[in-house]
Amino acid sequence: MFPKQKTERISMNKIFTVMLTAPVLVAAPFVHAAPAQHPAQTQFKQNMDAVLKIARDKSLNEDQKIQRITGYADRYLDYQRISALAVGMPWREFNANQKSEFIKAFKDMVVSIYSHSALMGAVDSQVTMLPKLTEEKNKRVTVFTEIKTSSGKKYEVGYRLYPVGSTYKIYDIQVDGASLVTVYRNQFNELVKQKGIDGTIETVRQKGLKKVE
Repeated sequence: MFPKQKTERISMNKIFTVMLTAPVLVAAPFVHAAPAQHPAQTQFKQNMDAVLKIARDKSLNEDQKIQRITGYADRYLDYQRISALAVGMPWREFNANQKSEFIKAFKDMVVSIYSHSALMGAVDSQVTMLPKLTEEKNKRVTVFTEIKTSSGKKYEVGYRLYPVGSTYKIYDIQVDGASLVTVYRNQFNELVKQKGIDGTIETVRQKGLKKVE
């Protein structure tokens, strides 16, 4: 791992745990949801119910739950935009095939490294859907939740979304103000400088960016 401040290490772990199944941690057993006013909040509540049903299904083993939840999350996480924002300026130098390969490798890395902790978090955490919502240009919005872990720690999580037709897609996640795309941008930039684009893709494919505690 490239050097990072301690606060970034903590945030990066939490961000990726949330990212794997963004609707999952919002689907913990004890959810206190504020009345949904915005379509993005309404969709989030629907995600909660659907993913919670999977997480609580005792007929499924862990691998089956992860597979189904990941498939469900694919509909609401914009991995292409997340990848582009995480890589930053060098993304313009990727050709179409390299972009496709990076997106796949990045997603596979996240699923492989964080799937177990994310699923356990879905079972053990308490989540409150906060009533606040911020609106930006181009109909982009951020909805907020508060996650309380089994150890009593609390994290405010913001999900940044934009509309694609009638569906809101997640393109960034913030944990206590630390952004998913920001905390990895410096590392991907450095990898591109050191190893080139194909080398960066291969590093991610081989899970060269390890889980940060």
